[in-house]
Amino acid sequence: NWRIQRFLKPFNSKTGDYKMSEQQNLETSQVIEKPNHLERTSHLERQKSKIPAEIVSIVSQTPTIKSFLLRPPPSYIPEFTFLPGQWLDVFIPNVSIVGGFSLTSTPYQYNLTNTFELSIKYSTHPPAKWFHESAKIGDSVEVRVGGEFVWDEKKEQEDGTESVMFIAGGVGINPLISMFTSILEVENNTNVDNMKNQMKKVGVRKIRLLYSAKSFSELLFYNRIEKLRKEWPQVLECKYFLTGENVPPSQSPFASDGSEVYYGQRISQKILGDIIMKERENLEKFKCFICGPPIMRDDLICWLKSAGLVEKRILLEKW
Repeated sequence: NWRIQRFLKPFNSKTGDYKMSEQQNLETSQVIEKPNHLERTSHLERQKSKIPAEIVSIVSQTPTIKSFLLRPPPSYIPEFTFLPGQWLDVFIPNVSIVGGFSLTSTPYQYNLTNTFELSIKYSTHPPAKWFHESAKIGDSVEVRVGGEFVWDEKKEQEDGTESVMFIAGGVGINPLISMFTSILEVENNTNVDNMKNQMKKVGVRKIRLLYSAKSFSELLFYNRIEKLRKEWPQVLECKYFLTGENVPPSQSPFASDGSEVYYGQRISQKILGDIIMKERENLEKFKCFICGPPIMRDDLICWLKSAGLVEKRILLEKW
């Protein structure tokens, strides 16, 4: 099985709250284009064959992000398979540069609808620019699944994972929403009580999401996430960090029935330390998945390790 879980290597980090880096990741890159997607991911395994896919829906999610729903032709549907967290090489007609975008839907959703979703932030990088400025319903691209930063249910059951923390910076939410949505989805169960019974079999008792963005308008998938949280209030816990907004609670657009909102704050060492303290007796069954800008990632890893979480239980997307 070429889909294997990737464990991080140690990083050096400075202390204090992290600062967003000018070096941005694949999906946000507008300034630095080195190296390109295929070069960055050349050491990672991917499927050998390309699959054609047609754009069947385009939805504006935020002022700078659009979601694209794509469907392979009927004869290719069985060939297209992926794990939550994986990305696609995207080959666009008349665009010489190959794009790389994380899947924001789940395998279960693909099995139901034969469609998959990409959510892409606008940039001048040719593949992202094409999707935002030229792509229309009916256009076709070719895609190829790759990446090892995944939620593999079988692997997590073998590891005894019972509690998971997902940390996202900006569009770093993309692979993570596929992961934690997949945990909460159960095939052939539309009844919430049945789903909760199935959760006991899966073994995940707690999911924490820490999601940092500049503003509320840039919180991608906020409504989707909150819908899940309300369906699973005892399982999914959400903390949002709006680094560029200082809105008093009385003016907050957030509902006051569960999620925590931190205005003008970044994810801090204390917040992580408090979570690790709650899991102190359960750290051998606790995992953390991180996707965000490089300096943010480095600080988070340092803080998690200093709080007592071993590095093999910290996983990240690092392109």
